[in-house]
Amino acid sequence: MLPFSLIEMPRDPNRFPLYPYSVGRHIQYHHVRPGGFPVYQIFLIRTGKGLFRDLETGGETVLESGMAFAYPPDRGHEYYPLSLEPWHVGFIGFHGDLSQGLLEGIGMQPAALPLRPERFEECWEQVGSIWHTVNQQASRQDEQVMQELSVALYRLLLLLRRSDSDTGPAGRLELENVRNEALQKAVSLINEHFTEPLLVSNLAAAVGYSVQHFQRLFLQEYGITPHKYLQNLRLERALQLMRENADIPVQDIALNLGMETNYFIRVFRNTYGCTPGTMRKRLHES
Repeated sequence: MLPFSLIEMPRDPNRFPLYPYSVGRHIQYHHVRPGGFPVYQIFLIRTGKGLFRDLETGGETVLESGMAFAYPPDRGHEYYPLSLEPWHVGFIGFHGDLSQGLLEGIGMQPAALPLRPERFEECWEQVGSIWHTVNQQASRQDEQVMQELSVALYRLLLLLRRSDSDTGPAGRLELENVRNEALQKAVSLINEHFTEPLLVSNLAAAVGYSVQHFQRLFLQEYGITPHKYLQNLRLERALQLMRENADIPVQDIALNLGMETNYFIRVFRNTYGCTPGTMRKRLHES
């Protein structure tokens, strides 16, 4: 049996919002992927010790026996053993619309911190079960088998989910710090680039969250959505431009804010109850 297997894609990927891409278990040696891997990966460490390095940030993570570790797609990395004892690694790559949300939900992303699953042996056997199923069905595409693989992958993620007892006070504090740093980075990006066309989806991607999770965390932390924060910043800048120049055209204000003119006028009127032109006149009369 091959130590590593690529899994045949479903004919209709939309039928499987969570589906394995690759799977295997073997003694791991030095491996480098400068361009990353095309899908999410989870590593399980059965024996030995190794080092995982993020080639984009230079961050390093030591992975020991009993640990599980998740890593996002298309991000350069390398890993290699540190111990004389064989570094026995199980791994599974997967894709689908639910991938990122589920990893966030079980506490394995975006912090990229290893955890020690309480039911590690079950996780290890689940990877083995997926691997055996793939190798037995390698020559044909069977709908029932594909459903089984999708369900087996979902069960593995449930077995891996991070609990309070997994993280402990120190782990929870580290996760909290990572979240706070991500939100502070997002606010800095908004403050620096609010005069440019800026999408919430781009902000979420920049700090490593899904759009839905990013918006939820931002609202919890600041009491408003990222879009509303950006909008308020732009409107404050609009008022500043009006005070500085009584003759500035509304079109130029909108252009300075990275907004389309009609949209800017509509947002301004909904916020202040008058058009930008009327507000500009009031500011200079007063």
